[in-house]
Amino acid sequence: MNIHRLIRQIVFYSLAAIVFYSALEAAKFVYLLGSSKALYPISIFGFSLFYSTLLLLVSYSLGQKFLFEATRTNQLFTIKRQSYQTLGMVSLFTGLTVINVIVLSSFSSGTLISSSVYTLCSLSLQYGVPVALVTFICLFVVLLINNMIVTREKHI
Repeated sequence: MNIHRLIRQIVFYSLAAIVFYSALEAAKFVYLLGSSKALYPISIFGFSLFYSTLLLLVSYSLGQKFLFEATRTNQLFTIKRQSYQTLGMVSLFTGLTVINVIVLSSFSSGTLISSSVYTLCSLSLQYGVPVALVTFICLFVVLLINNMIVTREKHI
């Protein structure tokens, strides 16, 4: 086994593990919310179910992409122009993970019962959206640098 393939597998399998762990945490939260004896407003439950479902779908798609990338035999981490969708999904994943942490901390501290959907949405917009945008910008810069390095390596 060559070193490039080993590095690729380490990187992408560890990223896939992080993605699937986050998806399991989101599914566990919906289960805990549904099996809790406390009565939550239907709006809180709907909000939690919506973002958890979105996080599960994004995690599934990203996990498939990472597992596919880990099995490729290409030596370079080439990122094609069609990967803007993947960048968007990774950014959405980080934003949803921040929202997941916010809602899980509210759930574990017991303030989720007294909070409203307006509070959760404002916290999500205040923290989740900027994290998603910053992640997208950082990954876009990394993509451009990576593509410049790959094209320079091909010409040498």
